[in-house]
Amino acid sequence: MAKEKKDQTVKDVGPDLDSAATSETVTPEIEPPEHSTGNDGGNVMTDTMPDQEPPATTATEAGLGGDVEAAPTLSPDAVSADVQGGIASWLNNKRVTALWGINQNRNSWVYIVGVGWKKLANNSDSAVVALSMLAASAKLTQTSYNYREEADGMIHETYVW
Repeated sequence: MAKEKKDQTVKDVGPDLDSAATSETVTPEIEPPEHSTGNDGGNVMTDTMPDQEPPATTATEAGLGGDVEAAPTLSPDAVSADVQGGIASWLNNKRVTALWGINQNRNSWVYIVGVGWKKLANNSDSAVVALSMLAASAKLTQTSYNYREEADGMIHETYVW
């Protein structure tokens, strides 16, 4: 009896796969985008960057209050440190208003009010994903976005409050 019930359940789940096979060949209608591939089969990292400006934000959308200009009125506190012969600096209390990505490995950007487009560190896949998720959270909640920019001009560390 249990076996009959099991067979009944299988028949109700879907069609018989053997009878569904046809001799007709289906081909995709849209070609994949052209791109060069790296030695590992993935897309080659490039320095392609966004070419559009995000929509203008009002002071309220930027989290600054009603009648206040969207531009910062105070200089951010910057802390400098020697990093492999370069300088790293912390920029605090910024706002993220746009994110940009493309179908290339490790190529993700954020738009910071008063600064412009900044590329996220591309030293590992997990770094790009983590920094992108933090930037997305900062954009969604319009909370304070503190980040460390190194001499290469990329964001390597962030804090979102």
